[in-house]
Amino acid sequence: MPWPAFSELSFGFSFLREFEKLHAPEGKFPSAPDFITQNDEASKGYDVMALLENSAPVYFQFKRSFILTTRNATEIQAGDFTDPILYRMYLYEREHYRQHIALRRLESDGNSVFYVTSQIENHVALSNAYAASTIVESAAALFSPNEVNLPNYTEPHHITFKADADYGFLYSEKGIRFKRKFSKLGIARDQLVRPRRRSAADNLKPLAEFVKWARTEAPPQSAAIEIALRFDDPLRQASILAFFLLDAQLTLFRDRE
Repeated sequence: MPWPAFSELSFGFSFLREFEKLHAPEGKFPSAPDFITQNDEASKGYDVMALLENSAPVYFQFKRSFILTTRNATEIQAGDFTDPILYRMYLYEREHYRQHIALRRLESDGNSVFYVTSQIENHVALSNAYAASTIVESAAALFSPNEVNLPNYTEPHHITFKADADYGFLYSEKGIRFKRKFSKLGIARDQLVRPRRRSAADNLKPLAEFVKWARTEAPPQSAAIEIALRFDDPLRQASILAFFLLDAQLTLFRDRE
């Protein structure tokens, strides 16, 4: 049951850069280093309202999946799958799945939120997909937090799936099959994200609501809150708080010419 031969950071970076090249305003989004000082903000001249206009905020939480390559895998022995290769995505158990619960709430409030996990085996495959610009559509699997219904918050849970399959299994004591909403990003983009593009003014409200919620949930004297409050606009604040509190990346979707 090996880890893939690349880091979660490498996978997430590759996915996010390709997604933003394809879909983000101007092909990029102000990333974490751009948020460190107000001087950076002033000198780089980001127009937040222009970024938000006709865009849809999207939150990604990146993971690597274990790779199951033999028929000895529990999932195959149980009869849930017939053959490898399978991928196993674990959910964070910390604080009784606090992160998963928070992501589900964020999605339930009308935001586009996704777990993005790997469905390739090694660094060569990742490099080839990055060079061919196929990370988004072929190297990554998507799950929305609200399709992952945990039976409890005390036991270990994981999802097992085959690449590009329209179903997966949630495992606790036994596997429970579920239909995947989005086997590919293109499906999520067309059915969920694209219809959520809104005006800048309409986008500011859910961002501000997320920031308000995050400030109440953050630990006392949180460094994340201190950094976020250096800036005035909810987009920058939400991006910082999503990263530090939810281990999630906030970016923007917009159809590009």
